[in-house]
Amino acid sequence: MNTTMISRPIKRYLGFLLLLGWLGCTDHRDSGVSPGSAAVRLRVKTLTLDLPDGLAKVSAFSYDPQGRLSAIKTYQSPDSTVSDVEYSRYQYDSQNRLVQLRHEVVRRTDTGKPNPVEQYTYTYNGLGQAEQLAYLNGFTLTLNYNAVGQLISSQREYTFRSFRLTGADSFTYTGNNVTEVNSSRFFTTTTRSTRSYRYDDKINPFYGVFIIPAPYPEGFADPVIKPTINTYFGGLDNLLNLNQNNVVSETSTFSGTLNYEYQYNANNLPILRRVVNPNNGQVLETLRFDYETY
Repeated sequence: MNTTMISRPIKRYLGFLLLLGWLGCTDHRDSGVSPGSAAVRLRVKTLTLDLPDGLAKVSAFSYDPQGRLSAIKTYQSPDSTVSDVEYSRYQYDSQNRLVQLRHEVVRRTDTGKPNPVEQYTYTYNGLGQAEQLAYLNGFTLTLNYNAVGQLISSQREYTFRSFRLTGADSFTYTGNNVTEVNSSRFFTTTTRSTRSYRYDDKINPFYGVFIIPAPYPEGFADPVIKPTINTYFGGLDNLLNLNQNNVVSETSTFSGTLNYEYQYNANNLPILRRVVNPNNGQVLETLRFDYETY
């Protein structure tokens, strides 16, 4: 599989942001919210990432009897028998809160090594808000909220042997969309950066919904050379699910500007998203959305 098409745009537009899964207004902190639109009873069935040479990575969603996202199976099309298959499984507690996501790659051929696995674990405060998100490979993210339940700041720490990276982020909202993120990172010196965002007025189907992993090898942080964890939505390094509407542009201190172009269905849900470099028109990522009624 050619991973350049996946890794380059995701790394560029996510950078070193630090965010968790489902947040926003109170009802969107409920893990029972399905990705999609409850108003029109549509939920996400598949996400398809275009790859070169007519190939694609398909992530197929499954739901439990309570309507909660329970699993995602990711495979390559058009022939799913020749590439690895990925399984993401969601675990909830008795209060209907997401407590764990486990994402495993099942190899088609025996490599003599364990299957790659990434895992997220949530803990909660007395108000039922996620106060910490821990990642299997050494990340912890501590979360702070305002009076209406929006994430307003976070602190991170990443430790591996003698390597230690710390950081902090603060978030500014306009309505229910994050419009600015101010970040600092410390390894041997402190690096500061700012990102700003613009939005359309259409429905973000993943608003308030927790982590949606990107296909392997995204995520699965290398403790030394790649201390970032990429996803489609949510997690440690992605803020797209914090927003009620869809991002149309992102401008950052170090990476310049990226544009997001969409096609929508009659219910104002995206069916296609392209990430485009406005300087040369290059399409960095194409993601397709399919829905089902429930």
